[in-house]
Amino acid sequence: MTMQDLSSPFPDMPPPDILLAGRFEPAQARRYVHLPFEVFPGVRQLHLCYRYSDRVGSDPALTDGNTLDIGLFDERGIAPGGPGFRGWSGSSKTAFTIDRDWATPPYSPGPIGAGMWHVLLGPYKVWERGLGYEVGIWFNLGLPPEVREYARQRVLAPIDVPAPAAPGWYRGDLHCHTLHSDGDSWPADMLIAAAEAGLDFLGVTDHNTTNHHADYGPGGDGLPLVIPGVEVTTYGGHWNVWGTDRWYDFRDPSAVATAAAMREAVEAGGLVSVCHPRASGLEWRYADRGFHAIEVWNGPWRPDNAASLDWWGDLIQLGDRVVAVGGSDTHVLRAPAPARLGRPTTWVQVEDLTAASVLEALRAGRSFISRSPAGPTLYRSVGHGHVRFHGEVSGEAQLDVLLGSTDRMSTTVEGSFDVQVPPRPGMRYVRAQLSNERGMLAVTNPLWLEG
Repeated sequence: MTMQDLSSPFPDMPPPDILLAGRFEPAQARRYVHLPFEVFPGVRQLHLCYRYSDRVGSDPALTDGNTLDIGLFDERGIAPGGPGFRGWSGSSKTAFTIDRDWATPPYSPGPIGAGMWHVLLGPYKVWERGLGYEVGIWFNLGLPPEVREYARQRVLAPIDVPAPAAPGWYRGDLHCHTLHSDGDSWPADMLIAAAEAGLDFLGVTDHNTTNHHADYGPGGDGLPLVIPGVEVTTYGGHWNVWGTDRWYDFRDPSAVATAAAMREAVEAGGLVSVCHPRASGLEWRYADRGFHAIEVWNGPWRPDNAASLDWWGDLIQLGDRVVAVGGSDTHVLRAPAPARLGRPTTWVQVEDLTAASVLEALRAGRSFISRSPAGPTLYRSVGHGHVRFHGEVSGEAQLDVLLGSTDRMSTTVEGSFDVQVPPRPGMRYVRAQLSNERGMLAVTNPLWLEG
């Protein structure tokens, strides 16, 4: 769509009751604005449709075009963390409806209160010739609820999962997306796919919303345990928080605002983790270290994961007891794309599998990451005068034991292995990782030997 096309009617729609129009220049990129509009008494349903010039997808690799994010606040206001937030869909939806009884996910249904509402616009990408936009708003169109089409109806046999994990160890995926943000399937589909992958728990992290929590439920009864979460998606990096039931402000990309939002999440009992910190176009841009964990392994092993692992390694060498986690960042379940849940898998050691126990184990670093639910396994324990790394790997692999700084002990392992490492004087921690010619296979968290 070009700038000239914006003056034409919205296709297949009557003229809007309200039309908000304007433009952004390149200097205004990555700064949110709130566009006010008035809702009068008697409105039972609100429908929004927006369009803009030179549209391209949100993939950071796509250039020479514009990407415009959208969200909505109701008459209760635009305060951070406040009840007025009705939802944010990024650029994944160009139209949505809010009714008293239903809403297009990820937006919240409920009464359409009279007063001043606000459309939230975020010019994520603004091309050199600018971004022209139009937002049409319709009242009381009487649109029916959207029909849900599920990709999965029942759990099939787990795929490629070997013998049970060691006693007290459970497999999970901490990062995934559904139609409540930019995924292609519903939470019910995601839970079934997670069960088929052989996972015991699933961290659910749609972008800038917690509305997916009710759709998932608690899990269990043959399905993975649900760990509630949200991916707070800012223009300076993304961060996950698990164990939360609210949204955290994402609109101000400054380091000060982001640090404040993360502190709120921590004070509320959430577990905070930086997402894909070295992924191209999604790099973590903040110096504040107010987080518990770093997602060192996001999706298939790639060079950006290696860079994230190096950053994490630098922090723990400085004494930061930040934890390494992994997540598949699954968005697509429907054919022809294969489900990638559990690639990688985060394993935790708990006595009883509950959401609280999983989060506590992650905080304590009683966890490791593997390429898939099938392993390999890389357990860590303390013996008499030594640290023990043991597990099982298919084929030959290199086990690297990192001894607290740049010191490294490497050995070749195959099948079941058991390697014992005596502590050295002044060694603050020890950790290990498995790899082969195809990349990383497993990574442990540090065992801290002092403090």
